[in-house]
Amino acid sequence: MTATTTAPIDTRQMNTVHSFFRREFRLAGGVVRRVTEGDSARAQVVADHLDLLTRTLHHHHTHEDELIWPRLLQRVPEELAPIVRLMEAQHGRVDALIAEIDEIRPRWAVTGGAADRDRLADLLDQLYVHLSEHLEAEEERVLPIIARNITEEEWHEVGERARMSNRKDQMSLVLGMLEYDGDPEAIAMMLAAAPAPVRWLVPKLSRRAFRKHALVIHGTATP
Repeated sequence: MTATTTAPIDTRQMNTVHSFFRREFRLAGGVVRRVTEGDSARAQVVADHLDLLTRTLHHHHTHEDELIWPRLLQRVPEELAPIVRLMEAQHGRVDALIAEIDEIRPRWAVTGGAADRDRLADLLDQLYVHLSEHLEAEEERVLPIIARNITEEEWHEVGERARMSNRKDQMSLVLGMLEYDGDPEAIAMMLAAAPAPVRWLVPKLSRRAFRKHALVIHGTATP
């Protein structure tokens, strides 16, 4: 039995989040490789950036596991059956890579060592490949099921959980990362519940926060 009898919900917010992950993890390995051996100050800056990325990705998967998958498995188990194993296997590969990245990252931040730098960069490249594969499968095979079987209220709960999981001092930056090449209508939906002045001001501040961050991390405001 499906959760809705009305039109499917709009899931473009998920695609916008995925665009952020694809861009930043595609660039991450190169960012790490450009850190000069022994430059622990720069290594710390880049390591903080990586912490933001892996933490946000971890929360993203956790919210799916807690708020989306149980409901889908209850409502449409037959439709999910062919893809459950694929999703589990892909999550497993991604999680294993994140675990190793998070183990090396703080050590490299202190020493700036070349061996840790090179291993970290290689792991990030691998993560990008596996993550891209997973996100593509999720968009093609899972989002259509979500659209038909998750209610608007449940979908908003996922978005609210994602917002609350961000560190308060990084909320503006994360929104700016999403805005950079995300769907403007999806961004507007994320802010729809906020008062009009907030909907007008916050995106401007967020874009500014991302430009500043991108210049520090990528050397350009348009990575």
